[in-house]
Amino acid sequence: MISLFAAFSLHSQVDTAVRATLSDGQILMGEVRTKVLRLATGSGILEVPLADVGEVVPAKRGLLATEAREVDVWLKNGSELRGTWSEPELAMAIAVGGANIGVNLPMNELTRFQLQGAARWPSGPVYRMRTTWGDDFLVDPAKTRVQLENQLGSFAPLLTECRSVAPINDPEGDWRIELETGTVLVGHLKEDRVTLALPMGPKEVTVPLKNFVSLRLESWSPVPMAPPPMPVDRYDDRVSGRAYGGETAAYGQPEYVQTESAAAPTSAPKRESSRKIAGGRAAPSSAKPQDAGWFDSAPLDSAKDAQDPGAE
Repeated sequence: MISLFAAFSLHSQVDTAVRATLSDGQILMGEVRTKVLRLATGSGILEVPLADVGEVVPAKRGLLATEAREVDVWLKNGSELRGTWSEPELAMAIAVGGANIGVNLPMNELTRFQLQGAARWPSGPVYRMRTTWGDDFLVDPAKTRVQLENQLGSFAPLLTECRSVAPINDPEGDWRIELETGTVLVGHLKEDRVTLALPMGPKEVTVPLKNFVSLRLESWSPVPMAPPPMPVDRYDDRVSGRAYGGETAAYGQPEYVQTESAAAPTSAPKRESSRKIAGGRAAPSSAKPQDAGWFDSAPLDSAKDAQDPGAE
């Protein structure tokens, strides 16, 4: 049986529940004996605790083993790490007929790979890092410093001290750092790369400045769900202010009014900026009763989209 060398490697005998969806409609519920996901990325080999992983989806629309086998690894806090795996199969055990049957999961037929657990929403503002490779992850500001130099000296503030951190133009040129105290520093970074600590997943990720896209302070929240459909017999006649069905609504509107704000919310332009530049990914399927307990990145993805209304 073959484990994934560049993505999944067997590091322990602790079974982890997984769900694999194949292109022919098969859904396999089973276990893998792995503790660490090893992902080959632009930053090198990243070791990601499997307990932090929510799901793995194609980085480019299609199957997980196509398009150079690039995948997006979704962590449960909404971070996305992009990389590759090289082995064609994943060893998995599924319960059938009262026994655990070992199968070699064909990666070239896999469309989605999920683990159990709910999304872990940030409790406050978060720093979000994006790279030209397609990574889009959260940073631990209490453990990440930005080392800047100018004619006044060297400075290394923690991100917790910063209101904003960004290059003025070229990431390999001068940067502007505004501190919470009101101090503004301008200068070049001490090194040609930045090392960022992560609150979940690998301990840190190092990104060359040439691959830097953005580092922004954001606030995320779940996108409100659409209200239930309005009963047909309560449809609002906005001209007369009467509800069909023989009732007159208070203030000229019925109890359930399908106004523009009450209709299914218009989503922000799909966050294609990083995904189309770097490939895009297959959208998660809608939740079904049997999906209970399995991670779904869609709500976190929508929260990210809401931060980028002008993304193209």
